[in-house]
Amino acid sequence: MKITGFSEYPFWSYDKSADLPEEVIITQIVQYGEIKDMLGLLKIIDSKKIEKVIGSIKINRQNKKRINFFIKVIF
Repeated sequence: MKITGFSEYPFWSYDKSADLPEEVIITQIVQYGEIKDMLGLLKIIDSKKIEKVIGSIKINRQNKKRINFFIKVIF
């Protein structure tokens, strides 16, 4: 999946024309993306798949609030 439709910040370490697996894109957007990226993600990827990937993200002190925000407000 192409990353061109998202903000550059979550994918700063990837080539701008990268073709990444959906799991990587979901993880990067949930942990580092902007709200518009999160909303865009819901438009192009099935919510069941997003939920599955979020469940596999290792929650730590740095990403706990973002993951909870995504689940409670966006999702």
